[in-house]
Amino acid sequence: MHAQQKMIDRWLSQSKHVSVPQGVSPSFWHATVPADNPGTPAQVKLGRALYFDVRLSKDGSVACASCHDTSRGFADQRNTSEGIGDQIGQRNAPTVMNAMFFQTQFLDGRALSLEDQAKLPIINPIEMGMPDGAAATAAIESDAKYQAAFKEAYGRPPNYDDIGRALAAFERTLVFLDAPLDRFLAGQSDAISEDAQAGWALFNGKARCISCHQMSSSSPIGTDNRFHNIGVSARHQDFEKLAKQALGALSKDSSQEAIDRLALETNLSELGRFVVSRNRSDIGAFKTSQIRNVGTTGPYMHDGSMATLWDVVDHYNKGGEPNPFLDGGIEPLNLSEQEIDQLVAFMFTLTDSRLAEQNKTELAHQTKIASERRPFRDNKLADRKVLPFEVVLKGRK
Repeated sequence: MHAQQKMIDRWLSQSKHVSVPQGVSPSFWHATVPADNPGTPAQVKLGRALYFDVRLSKDGSVACASCHDTSRGFADQRNTSEGIGDQIGQRNAPTVMNAMFFQTQFLDGRALSLEDQAKLPIINPIEMGMPDGAAATAAIESDAKYQAAFKEAYGRPPNYDDIGRALAAFERTLVFLDAPLDRFLAGQSDAISEDAQAGWALFNGKARCISCHQMSSSSPIGTDNRFHNIGVSARHQDFEKLAKQALGALSKDSSQEAIDRLALETNLSELGRFVVSRNRSDIGAFKTSQIRNVGTTGPYMHDGSMATLWDVVDHYNKGGEPNPFLDGGIEPLNLSEQEIDQLVAFMFTLTDSRLAEQNKTELAHQTKIASERRPFRDNKLADRKVLPFEVVLKGRK
């Protein structure tokens, strides 16, 4: 973790406190930062120390930085994440870069704030495994440095709620919005390649990405903050059967901690937002991910089942995966191979300049994978030579 902290030192040396980033609406920013946790330098410093502290896990083996690794786009680049005791969860770890801009946290929105989100992994049995918040606090409260740091940051001794607040304050400094696309949009015509420029046009037009990945000064990360069923889970799940199981489990315990365990420990994870809302229209629906720095944060989707951005575009190009709850906006796109390449070229221009080397490495890695396999490509569906439900109705799937 020492190497990760050196990266943080290099990247955040000029911004060790929470402040309005360039390109973001000040009014939006101030509405997003809570009044009781403004992100003072003391709060951010404390949060950074906690972010890297393995003492917050039951066996002292895992910290926030284990799954949100600075050197891996603040994710872990695994399909699904590993917690204490070699346990594997059901969800892909989203990056914490720019996480403050989401209206809800986690892929199913089961937390309403960064403060709320930061506490749940600490007490999840397979993530950091602490039995409760008191145990997490007890693990650090005798440390004289922490006693002084909590006093300076929040004016009181260590406690679980302030652990969450401090972690959130630190995460709000992880704003990475300075990408080649921003320079292109500001008038530097050669900031991105001609292929990437064509991809930007496709993003806003034929490929229809902008429908959910809207970008503006009040949505700088390219998300509509809504939940959509694009069919990823439908490849291998019976939604109706799972939904009945979920309702049975939730009738016994529908607390946030119980939902957290269902999302990470069971195959009910595949139901997505439904486990939170219990609304049938949310079955198999997950939050629209940000597209900022997307080149460095693979693999993709809630289960990490897509290794490359080519896979992602192939999935959308064929109209997603048919199922009774598929989002109405998902349909075949008829993109050519050149257009798919241009869209991918565009998405690699969304990476902050500080992560340029990671972006370059990941582009080479994904290019190699895509040259060898494209498991989600289906040109017949993409070109409407067959329609999605014909495949199911004719028994070919």
